[in-house]
Amino acid sequence: MQPAVPRRRFLSSAVAGWASTAALTGAAELGRARTVSIFHTTDLHGRILPTSTYEGLDDVGGLARCATCIRQWRKESPHSITVDVGDVVQGTPVSGRRGGQLMIELFNRLGYDAWTLGNHDFDWGPEKLETLLAQSAAPVLTANITRGDAVPGKFAGAWQAVKPWTVREVGGFRIGLVGLITPGLPFWLSPETLGGTAPLDPLAVLARSVAEVRGERVDAVVVMGHMGWRFNDDYANPVRTLLKDVKDVDIYLAGHSHQNQPSWMMHGVLCSQASYHGIHCGRIDLTFDLDTRKLVDRKAFTLLMDDRFALDPMVLDLARDDLRAADADLARQVATVARPIPGKGRGSGLVNLLCACFAGALERRKTPVDGVFHGTFASGDLNPGPLTVADCWRIIPYENMLVTAEVTAAELLQIVAEDATVRDSDRTLWPFEVVAGADGKPARLRLKGAEVPADKRFTIAFNSYDSQSGGRRLMRTRDILSAPEAKRRTTPIDTRSALIDGLLDRGTVS
Repeated sequence: MQPAVPRRRFLSSAVAGWASTAALTGAAELGRARTVSIFHTTDLHGRILPTSTYEGLDDVGGLARCATCIRQWRKESPHSITVDVGDVVQGTPVSGRRGGQLMIELFNRLGYDAWTLGNHDFDWGPEKLETLLAQSAAPVLTANITRGDAVPGKFAGAWQAVKPWTVREVGGFRIGLVGLITPGLPFWLSPETLGGTAPLDPLAVLARSVAEVRGERVDAVVVMGHMGWRFNDDYANPVRTLLKDVKDVDIYLAGHSHQNQPSWMMHGVLCSQASYHGIHCGRIDLTFDLDTRKLVDRKAFTLLMDDRFALDPMVLDLARDDLRAADADLARQVATVARPIPGKGRGSGLVNLLCACFAGALERRKTPVDGVFHGTFASGDLNPGPLTVADCWRIIPYENMLVTAEVTAAELLQIVAEDATVRDSDRTLWPFEVVAGADGKPARLRLKGAEVPADKRFTIAFNSYDSQSGGRRLMRTRDILSAPEAKRRTTPIDTRSALIDGLLDRGTVS
């Protein structure tokens, strides 16, 4: 359900639209108007075929439908640019089979002019990301990152594809494109996963980049920001602050927050966000006066990619082998559920199964642990019957590596207490028993029926997301694991693979 548009904002937008259209009418009557269109996708997350919305609307979205829409738009608007605003590859088995290369192959064939790095484009580690950068025919616009002392435009190797901005000449007009990534990266991704990449303050970087691109005598500036619509700015989406403090931006294309926000004005900047998974495709129309070269009109909208749009034959042809292989793998049975396994709440059967599988995977890699701190992803109960790889993707939809650290029982209590304040969390410290004090807060730990001394150290496994703060909800946990005495280590074991291997070993679970 989308937030209602405040009446005052709606009226001001309508008045602004009328005024610009009036200006356009005069230009059009004199035969001096030309429109440059920008087609945009975001947060595709490897979706090729139609999918479902979070609310349950089925048979919508996917890049194959967006491609059909973009081809239609190109016919009616020959002066155009096509861009993506990040989180391109992670999220589906078909994209994951070849480390995301299929998505970049499709971008190349569809003639994307630029794309922006999203936080999930780092999920598979630096080597796979570098392969994608080397493969991309389009520049990868991300101004606010650093690698050591180097910044975009000064990177070496495959990272040379990453630029702060670029200029596209379309229909005789010069359009400046600037890319940004969310500054939330270090609160979700481990240093090993980021591979030496760190975010920079987007405000300072955007101001500098806009000044540079304006120096190239552009006619309009478009910012592609993997930061999106929120009712209020947060640490990962400081869009209002950016657009308030940085001048000379005409268009802001948003991503990351998975919202469909077709058109809104923010500090004089026209903004648009095309939801997620290709469920909507977005379009900006910039109209210029050919004589004065002034931008006289801006329009933005998004279209739902439903069955009005056929699946693009080229996309299907290029993806055919990967789709078939992914479908075959997803159908593979890994275990049989003998009795219903509850999937909700701390200490549920599902969370205990996950923790046991993770501990087993670490044991096989000769990295034994005393416990696991983990939760579920609201995947629900497991019903009796066959359990497939597709079910494992539903249970663990995100790629996370297992992280080990040495912590004291007292620190474990701090970690559990911090998580107790997180709404809807079912993270469980397995196989420990957490004993609450008179105030209801975690006070003591028991293991195998025995009290655990506060200073006793244990090796505990976490997923990499939680170890980095779980999106700033576990900042104390992050500090504890970052201390030198914790000997924090990111293992090469990903949680989904650990679950699949653990289920194969068991055969039957109950």
